Amino acid sequence: MMRTFYKILHTTCETGWGVTEKRIFNELIWMVDQGHTVILVCPKDTPLFLKAKDYGVKVYGIDFKPFSILKNYQFLKNFFYNEKPDIIHSHGKYDSRIALYAARKLKVPLRIFSYHSNYRIRKTPWNRMVCNRLCHYIFTGSRHTTAYLQKLFKLKDMRAFTMPAGIICPETLPEKIEERQRLSLELGLNPETKFIGFSGRLLETKGISTLLAAFQTVRARLPEYHLVMTGEGADETLNTLKATAMGMKIETSVHFIGEKEDPWPFFRALDCHVLPSLTLKDEDLTQKRQALLCAMLCETPVIGPASDPAADILVHEKTGLVYEEFNSLDLADKIFQTFKEKDTTGERLETARNFVKKHHTVDSLGRDIIRIYSLHQIRRDRPSFQD
Repeated sequence: MMRTFYKILHTTCETGWGVTEKRIFNELIWMVDQGHTVILVCPKDTPLFLKAKDYGVKVYGIDFKPFSILKNYQFLKNFFYNEKPDIIHSHGKYDSRIALYAARKLKVPLRIFSYHSNYRIRKTPWNRMVCNRLCHYIFTGSRHTTAYLQKLFKLKDMRAFTMPAGIICPETLPEKIEERQRLSLELGLNPETKFIGFSGRLLETKGISTLLAAFQTVRARLPEYHLVMTGEGADETLNTLKATAMGMKIETSVHFIGEKEDPWPFFRALDCHVLPSLTLKDEDLTQKRQALLCAMLCETPVIGPASDPAADILVHEKTGLVYEEFNSLDLADKIFQTFKEKDTTGERLETARNFVKKHHTVDSLGRDIIRIYSLHQIRRDRPSFQD
């Protein structure tokens, strides 16, 4: 008989509060709100540990350091024996090896390895064991990563699933005009100022240089537009980018405003969001994908490079516009097209927003995960017919 509620264990060795930890937290609280029992095992007193504890999730502190592997293994064996979880989700490199191994030994019914990274994982004996033997399913954040793992480890289609991070959208979004004026006031600009924006980690890469060069072209024809960038960046990197803008004589129209805890007002204030490049670096790529989705949900036109990691989100002339990566003139043309062709831009906005609401909210993520739980249970509960 198929059960309605589950006892779910999540493990991670991560200690920060980045995109991955926020995704884990969102998934935890969604499951709790649906009535499931959720337990978290992660390093003690980290942001995820404290936030989950404050929400009422049962938490256990383990550092998952390599030198503690035997101690952690014994703890997890006792934990599985006493708690008897139905499902384990492992989320990190070091916790996955030990937690999934212990879960297999103690016969936890469903074992899932959530692979959040986007770098090209190597085919080491440990990775083969985790992906081919220790877990029943692998969850990834993009179709690009799913396809790569399927090929690398020769996984069947029903063993690896794309589970994009779920966005928690506020019930009501702020008005675009009001947020544009508020951003103008924050920057000391004319209330009629319009904005092209970028949200993501500020790195000294060709991508941001391409964006600055494209904006220089746009600014010459549309002086009412300013470029505003939000996100973390080293002081040295920021100084280099500011010097580049100064060399292009656009420094008075380019603004770096730091990371925003609440992203929604920023995305609503923009007339266009540009993703200047996509790399396969873990946190950077995940953060950029999330920025694209947030902008789409905020009915802000998006432009990004043609790249496999974003192909499942950014579809040219459907959910946004795609330009040739590192080609500043092509990027400028796409920005002009966005502002000039208002009717077709409006159609893309509606398509993009509906796409995100259907496939990339925390509700859609939770429902998809529950389907996998049910699918696995149906397989386990199915009687075997013998002659």
